[in-house]
Amino acid sequence: MLRRPREAQPDAITSEIGAILAPLDIFPWGPLAMNYLGVPIVLGTAMIAVHDKDYQTACQKLQESEFHKTVPDRRPAPELLARLPNPDKVMRKVNKKYERLDKSTTIFDYPANHHLAVGLKLIVVPNSFANLPIQDAASDLPTKKYEVYGNIFHPLEEALIESMAKGVLIDENDQNAPTSIWGDTLSTWIAMMVSYLEINNDILDSCPDKRAVEWFSGRYGRIHEEKFGPWDRRVSKRLGSGREIPVDMRGNLLAE
Repeated sequence: MLRRPREAQPDAITSEIGAILAPLDIFPWGPLAMNYLGVPIVLGTAMIAVHDKDYQTACQKLQESEFHKTVPDRRPAPELLARLPNPDKVMRKVNKKYERLDKSTTIFDYPANHHLAVGLKLIVVPNSFANLPIQDAASDLPTKKYEVYGNIFHPLEEALIESMAKGVLIDENDQNAPTSIWGDTLSTWIAMMVSYLEINNDILDSCPDKRAVEWFSGRYGRIHEEKFGPWDRRVSKRLGSGREIPVDMRGNLLAE
C-alpha cells in the first residue's frame, strides 16, 4: 500500500464528535489522527483525546447524545472460541493485556440508529494517557504541531510521534501492568507512520523528554540507521506483474 494525501479538513467522524463535544477542545488520536495524515489504516475505533479537566464532561456529553458506555469485546469468531478448552480463561488472559488501556479510557457504542453503530467504536482518552504536548488552554498550543479547525486540533507528525513514544516508555515501566501490550500497539503505529509519512530522524529533536528522543532514535531514527542502514520502504510487487512498483511507501520515486 501507498500513503494517501493528507486530508484538507477533518473527516465526518471527527467533525461530528467535535460538534457534539463543543466547546471542549478535542484532539483526534491513534488511527483517526494517522488516517488524517495519510497513513492507510483501517478505522475500527475512533480515538479522541481531551484535556484531563474535560474528560468527565466529554463522557457526559456523549451519553446525553445517546452514545452508550460499553466494554471491549475481543472474543474471536464463535467457531474459533468453541475450539478452546477453556474459553473464559483464554479471554481473561487476552483482556489482561489491555487492562491498562481499559482502565484509563472510556469506550462508547454509537447510538443504535446511527449509520456507524455496527462498524465503529469511540474511545475517549484523557491526555494524561495520550501524552500529547498540549497546554491547559488551546491558545498555548504550538501551531507547527497541530492543524486547527474550531475546537478540533489535529496533531501533526511531531506531536503524534512524541505522544506515542512517551506512551511506550510509560507502558514499559508500569509495574502495575506487567502483561500490557499497549506499548506494542503504540510502537506499531509509530512504525507505520515512519514508513508512510515524511518523518525524518530529527522529528523529536526539540522534544524536552530525552528518554523519548533516545527511544525513537534507537528504534526508528539515527541510532537504528547507524546499526542497520536506511529503512527499506520499497513496495512489494503488484500481483500478476513482474515489475517492482517505481515508488516507495511514501509515494516517492525510487532511484533507477
